[in-house]
Amino acid sequence: MIYFITPDLNSISGGNKYDVKVLNYLNRNFCKIINISPSKNISNILFFHLKINRIPPQSTLLIDGLLAFKLSNIVDKLSKKYKIILLIHHPVSFENIKFGKIEHKLKERKIFSKADSIISVSNSMKKVIQKMLNSKKNINIIKPAVDDIYQKHSIFNSNSKNIVTTGSIIPRKNIDKCIEVLSKLKKDWSLSIIGKYDADDIYYKKLQSYIKEKNLKKRVTFHNLIENQDDMINILQNSSLYICLSNYEGFGMANLESASLGLPLVVSDLPVFRENLRGYNRKYVDINNLDSIVKAIEETSYIKNSKNTSLYSWNDVGLKFKRVLYG
Repeated sequence: MIYFITPDLNSISGGNKYDVKVLNYLNRNFCKIINISPSKNISNILFFHLKINRIPPQSTLLIDGLLAFKLSNIVDKLSKKYKIILLIHHPVSFENIKFGKIEHKLKERKIFSKADSIISVSNSMKKVIQKMLNSKKNINIIKPAVDDIYQKHSIFNSNSKNIVTTGSIIPRKNIDKCIEVLSKLKKDWSLSIIGKYDADDIYYKKLQSYIKEKNLKKRVTFHNLIENQDDMINILQNSSLYICLSNYEGFGMANLESASLGLPLVVSDLPVFRENLRGYNRKYVDINNLDSIVKAIEETSYIKNSKNTSLYSWNDVGLKFKRVLYG
């Protein structure tokens, strides 16, 4: 039996979407797989440890890397009792620090080294993971797919002066820099921000303070989470450009979805973006040079038929997982 240990999949993120798509495929294709996830409040980690420890010996544990980090204290015990396959969207230790937090890197190195095999979502992340390991380990690359709906639609308001970005409102996404760039653009430009936020969060309050200071309230819209895909696509279709100034990403699914729709992109100059955005209408920028970002936006324009139609489907992703799990 295979047990897929994931975060709470009711929360929306690129990583969770990936996990859900894989889980659904495996269940549809008669794979014996059970999903185990903690409650939204994972503070009771001991209870979660006990829940996992009740899994029958010799089972296969497919563990999302976000939770693997939280299981580091029992990884030795788990590795002796189960076959462990890790799914690493991106190492947690690099979440907010460019070169990784040392204590977190040491913890993840231990976890990664105890795994029987590892799955990651990009060649860029594979290189990061390999550098963290003490010895060579089999790492399978299974990249995300793009939902068919993005490839079936196109943008229809390319003359719009609206910039759009998606992702949780957290510091590593650099939403503050997106807003600062907007303040340097002409007043006919606007910014739509799609992503989960907490009105009491310090970072969100900082953003609101800056918006007020620069008199941008009428030009910036926070949409929070948009669960209806048609509503999401409608906003993208009525935008002229997608921006992502993240410090760090494991893949950047939202970038690829927007590019598949036909939107031109202005994105951070990250290795993973250079890997997965080849062939699309995109510009890579230095996130610390705001004037160059402004210039990139002003020089970027819609190009008809810039869409990539050779992407594989979520069924392809699921099939690759099945092959890794069952050989």
